[in-house]
Amino acid sequence: MSGTDAFKAFKMFYSTILLIFSIVIVMGLIFTRQTGLSQDTHPAVAFIVLWVMLIWLSFVEGGQASLVGLHPINAELYRESHPVSYKATANTNAGDNLDRYLMGRQFMVIFIVFLINRSGAPVAGAELWGLPKWIIDVFLVTGFAMILFTCMVGQLQTQINASLCMLDYLNDYMNLFTMYFARGIETTGLMHVSYLIQMIVGLLA
Repeated sequence: MSGTDAFKAFKMFYSTILLIFSIVIVMGLIFTRQTGLSQDTHPAVAFIVLWVMLIWLSFVEGGQASLVGLHPINAELYRESHPVSYKATANTNAGDNLDRYLMGRQFMVIFIVFLINRSGAPVAGAELWGLPKWIIDVFLVTGFAMILFTCMVGQLQTQINASLCMLDYLNDYMNLFTMYFARGIETTGLMHVSYLIQMIVGLLA
């Protein structure tokens, strides 16, 4: 094994250990009622909300990578082979629909991450299993464990998979539902002032 390969293996190893440790301590916080949602409701509720939102976040992130990547591609090329992907891109490729989807999608990300945080982030003064204070400070007080957990499970892996296999990733009904949901959010007009800000920035550029 070359030095470069050994370094890559080391990075993969310690990253895996960090992720496993982060998941374990976040689950520990939930089941000891030391997160906002587990304290206010029940640990089972916080556990379910956390994982459902994390999985949905992966669809939101992966769907964006696929829809943006497929935008310049002629959808007729995959109409028969990937019919669900075709339905999604036929919608977002029309007119300004991709921009509308992206606006709704960004609101979804913020909302989903907020729920993930409510479910898994520690309350003030949280302690766990007698862990040293420096570990509590580094992983819990700073939110580092939640950052690693959310990014690695809910965002980065799905973006990489979707960017490499855009058609296959997008070709399921959960992604189609997520796209329509994001479009629905944009339709409400909640964030339409963003278009005005975009015009102003464009004029100033």
